[in-house]
Amino acid sequence: MPAVVGELSTGLLLGKTVLGRVSPAANEFLFPGGAPKTMLSAYTTIAVVLLLVVAGLEVELSIIKRRGRTAMSVSILGIVIPLMGGVLLGYLVPDSFILNPNQRLLFALFLGVALSISAMPVIAKTLLDLGLFKTDIGLLVMTAAMFDDLIGWIAFSMLLGPMKGRTVDFSHLVRTLGLALVFVLGVLVIGRRLADRALAHLEQQVDVAPGRILSLLIVVAILGATATQAIGIHAVLGGFIVGVAIGDSPRLRERTRQTIQQFVTNVFAPVFFASTALRVDFVSNFVPWLCLAVFAVASGAKLLGCSLGARWTGLSWREAFAVGFGLNARGAMEIILALLAREAGLIDDRVFVALVTMAIGTSLVAGPIMKHLLYPTTMPSGARTNGEDAAMLVRSGAFVSKLTASTSARAIEELGHALRPTIGDLVETALIAVLERELVAPTGLGDEVAIPHAAVEGLNRPVVALGLSQDGIDFDAPDGRPARIVFLLLLPPKAYEREVRVLAGLAKSVFDETARTALLKAKSLEEAVHCLDEHGKRIASSAPGPRMTSLTDG
Repeated sequence: MPAVVGELSTGLLLGKTVLGRVSPAANEFLFPGGAPKTMLSAYTTIAVVLLLVVAGLEVELSIIKRRGRTAMSVSILGIVIPLMGGVLLGYLVPDSFILNPNQRLLFALFLGVALSISAMPVIAKTLLDLGLFKTDIGLLVMTAAMFDDLIGWIAFSMLLGPMKGRTVDFSHLVRTLGLALVFVLGVLVIGRRLADRALAHLEQQVDVAPGRILSLLIVVAILGATATQAIGIHAVLGGFIVGVAIGDSPRLRERTRQTIQQFVTNVFAPVFFASTALRVDFVSNFVPWLCLAVFAVASGAKLLGCSLGARWTGLSWREAFAVGFGLNARGAMEIILALLAREAGLIDDRVFVALVTMAIGTSLVAGPIMKHLLYPTTMPSGARTNGEDAAMLVRSGAFVSKLTASTSARAIEELGHALRPTIGDLVETALIAVLERELVAPTGLGDEVAIPHAAVEGLNRPVVALGLSQDGIDFDAPDGRPARIVFLLLLPPKAYEREVRVLAGLAKSVFDETARTALLKAKSLEEAVHCLDEHGKRIASSAPGPRMTSLTDG
């Protein structure tokens, strides 16, 4: 289950829902008013800004630039249809559920925005767990989620002023929007260049770089949050935009990104979500029909919009529904949105509980359903029945026992040229496609393994070249280790489900340390094929669902 479930459960047990019922005195003793309450509120305010920074780090403008056209139809329909559904639901909810019935339009607009947004951290984690993050379908889901969150958080920040009862005339609104635009463009253009220079300086000392970059990020994020708060837009937008600017820098290593994410999600997130559940009695404010209505409208509209958009990009219905369920995960972002609306006095505790229930429910079902759609039980992920396991692919492809390359680009070129006898003149097209894709999403998996890959026009079956490097080659893996085992994978265009199966099969073949150690000793094609075949069979029988982040992670 997502960690947020446990964090919220802690708040439920210690807050008004359980402890407040069993022993109100104990609840009051643990969480008194006055200074302790103020301190906790300050801590959670910083926490929500940093959580949005982590979400912003997941937004890579380079991916949006390259994949934006394909993901646009998924994102637009995935925003517009849930927005319409949320607004309609906002007008159908009885007046008794709105704190101020005169704010019906604002309430409906908020529901529309709330049901449109996705949760990039949850989506990224789901894709990583399923081994889909670095696949074409994974990039499509992440790019669409980036669009959703960019548009959703900007729209929500604009609504916060009226939510808090501020009188917003036209001139004030234009001034606020103008200043917000200047801030966003300034951070993404000038700030991004400054951040890139700072990261280049800090990354020179590898051992201490993650800690120093973390310190820099927190300071800059709080300054950005302060700026947007002063403009009249919520502080979360400042943190989010700062995260986007720094996360887009090519200087930010994957290992450093993971360090930042782990720090925030393990230090700040638990307190934030636990304290969120402290404040509300989830039992007395649970309204079954309202929770069901919010869940149904949110899920139905999101699935309809995203699946139709994905289908128009050329995916099969099975793959399109997988995209829809992936983007349907709302997770922590929805809870943050609901909490801010509750603090602004727009929604009551019953609507808040319905939104939190929907956020948890959509996050829990996303992974299992995506797995069912993309890893059907009738087709083993190794796909040995149709010749797509690692051993057979390498046997019909190429093997380089000693890579001479020292960079990822040179390694890709070396392996590509080894495939020339197999694919002929398609090599040049293939190299361009793989190198371009490597810029979008580095393919280091961790544990000294990398699988650079791309779809190639004119190819009608998967082709693999395996290369071994004694010194290791930097593919920007999450664990920071250079790759000594490199699979170059070329695929037919738009073979998304096949891509998932082949990538899973390659990962399985080197899933444990024994398999990798044996493979690195291979001197010939036959030895390499034998190692892959033997270890592939053993691991396929014991580990049906490899994780593609770090091959031995968990």
